[in-house]
Amino acid sequence: MTNLLPTADFDGAWKYALEQCFPDFLALFFPDAYQAIDWNVPISFRSTELQQIDPDRQSGKQRADTLVLVQRTDGQPARIFVHVEVQSQRDGNFAARMFRYHARLFDRDQMPVVSLAILGDEDRDWLPTQFGYAIWGCSLALHFPMVKLCTLDAASLATLRNPFATLTLIHRDAQETRGRPEERMRRKLARFRALFRLGYRPEELRTLIRLLDHLLRLTPGLQEMARATMRQIEREETGMETLITSFEELAREEGVQEGLAKGRQEGLAKGRQEGLAKGRQEGLVEGQQEGQLQERRGMVLRQLTHKLGALDEALRVRIAALDPETLLRLSDALLDFVTRADLDAWLATLPDPRGAA
Repeated sequence: MTNLLPTADFDGAWKYALEQCFPDFLALFFPDAYQAIDWNVPISFRSTELQQIDPDRQSGKQRADTLVLVQRTDGQPARIFVHVEVQSQRDGNFAARMFRYHARLFDRDQMPVVSLAILGDEDRDWLPTQFGYAIWGCSLALHFPMVKLCTLDAASLATLRNPFATLTLIHRDAQETRGRPEERMRRKLARFRALFRLGYRPEELRTLIRLLDHLLRLTPGLQEMARATMRQIEREETGMETLITSFEELAREEGVQEGLAKGRQEGLAKGRQEGLAKGRQEGLVEGQQEGQLQERRGMVLRQLTHKLGALDEALRVRIAALDPETLLRLSDALLDFVTRADLDAWLATLPDPRGAA
């Protein structure tokens, strides 16, 4: 068992957010487009149609792309496609792919297409906004609006009550906390508290909690501790014992949605029984190991509390992030602790967790 963090699901987070909060997306990132759409007319998501014309569908690449049919306020033309591409890694073929999508959509439906790009990578110098060429007097060009997430001002985003402002901050948190479980858990709890202070409605809170879980993924043990702390934070921020959020219900709903999506993929049927058998065996072993680790973690925290008094949230998070061998050494060392300074001195001898890859 290690403290290796699960991979952040950037594509899943952005796909889900776009489907749940598309007007907020345009209002924040592309306000001109937002103002030009008649929101009294229902929008229609056509993202499954992108799979039919995907230039890279044979490559197995996964991206967060969305296609929406909207109506303009001026009615000229009445209906247009809005194609959104979210790219989380640098790709030299990105601009060409934007053009291929654009051209294929127009060719198929003979309707105007607006192509919009969100770049979620960490290379500030990669800024594609056009594709084209000119040869012997013949020219072709596609210019598309683009937003680069890493260049946006974090302090300004933190003041905005817009799900995509929050999502951008979480997206950047996920990138900045790779290999740093203690810091990732701290940021996850801080973002959760901020949701209440920004005044999000209950349904918005549920959406944003899912985004937190998609991007700021933790090990099972840390996730359980985070959930317990988040329940306490909600009570503190709302002053109510009845929780607005139900993590169990959220998990069930998300499990149903994931199950439906997977069920539609006919390829999953092949080898399913073999995969289930192997998965059960591996899951049993991993579950036993994780259970032992969680039991050891809880024991150490109880012993420290008994000897030194209540531990603050930051200290509990740091101890929870320790690997099994270090926890075992701490369980021996704490027998000689007298004050909090003894614990701090012992922790100071450990390698800096930020040095992890």
